[in-house]
Amino acid sequence: GNLKLLAMPALGGDRGEATPQCTISRYEHMCGVCKSNILPGDRMFCFESDATTNKKSICWGHESCHNTNLPPPPTCRHWMRLGRCPSLQAGLCAFSHNEDARGSAATNLDKKRYGGRRNYIRNQHKNSVLRIFLMQTYGIDYLNQENGVIIDAAGGKGELAWELINLSGVKDCVVVDPRQLNLSLVQTKWKKGLFEPKRTGPVFSKWYPACEDGCKMRQSKSPRHLRCFLDGEACVEFMNAASEEDVHRADDWYQNQLIRAKEISWTSKGLTQHEDGTSNHEEEATNNVESKSSETIETAESEISSAQEARSVLQKSHLIVGLHCDQAAGEIVDFASAKNIPWCVVPCCTYSEMFSCRKLADGTRVTSYDHLVQWLQERDPRAKVATLDMEGKNKVVYTLP
Repeated sequence: GNLKLLAMPALGGDRGEATPQCTISRYEHMCGVCKSNILPGDRMFCFESDATTNKKSICWGHESCHNTNLPPPPTCRHWMRLGRCPSLQAGLCAFSHNEDARGSAATNLDKKRYGGRRNYIRNQHKNSVLRIFLMQTYGIDYLNQENGVIIDAAGGKGELAWELINLSGVKDCVVVDPRQLNLSLVQTKWKKGLFEPKRTGPVFSKWYPACEDGCKMRQSKSPRHLRCFLDGEACVEFMNAASEEDVHRADDWYQNQLIRAKEISWTSKGLTQHEDGTSNHEEEATNNVESKSSETIETAESEISSAQEARSVLQKSHLIVGLHCDQAAGEIVDFASAKNIPWCVVPCCTYSEMFSCRKLADGTRVTSYDHLVQWLQERDPRAKVATLDMEGKNKVVYTLP
């Protein structure tokens, strides 16, 4: 949920305090007071240097070098832009967090997306937010269950599954989505070392247990990909096929799903019908030319073409998740209920016209986001609801093992 920052003691305030608010150094650099080196692991505070130019700069000093005559620390940029600071809650932000400055530099508040129809939503880190929630809620031991598979339903580019494998250390997470994976952004960050402990820092490094300093030198692993739509009832029938006749019919169904997926083109025209502009709709197209970049070739190789392998993935699944999974929200619950495994859904759009038969327990039609959250919760008496720390559609409905 939202961080309760106001309940914290006054941290990182004016430099008149006898003891400064400090953070842990991740690099070696010079102390702005004694001019000796601050070493990685040393506690340090910050202050603004003397304004000899129009551009202000930040200086760092050893905790022991602090004195009340130094200038105050500058205001935390996260506090000004987002109105919150995770490092503050952990007591490891050396910047100022005055209430008057909270949210004072928020950007894109009036910016519109997709021709001015939708508000701009700052949820670029939504995959990491949900990944951390999964680690907190289910525990890494359950996520990394022996011979188990996590299903990322309607996983889009595949970034959530990629993060679970490469950052959390989950052995197997498979994306089920008709779209081709696109991992170029996270792979670029990996190659630049942005997930290494020296970059994530002491507050966040515990959520990156599979990363170590220098991990950028090894190759990241792409998740496997069932390139098809998630149809809960059909997937259960495909998974449970036993007789030779049933297996043959189910295998034909899967191969047809693969063909259908490759005939789908995801365009801006589909996006114009979307309710919040955060993911795509499908549009049938006869010519669907896909990029042949190295990333595309790599993700194409991770696609599961064997019906036998696809059936094994579904049979071994022990958790199914969906982040802004659009029409697949109900299918996720159907599949999980049939297999008796926990599920975790961050719903997005309602699609009240497409799913006009959806009704709440009191008979109310599901026509709004709050209705959809309640409808998912009513599907399973064990279901719980929590709020993720991100903007936009941030309610998560989930069950436990």
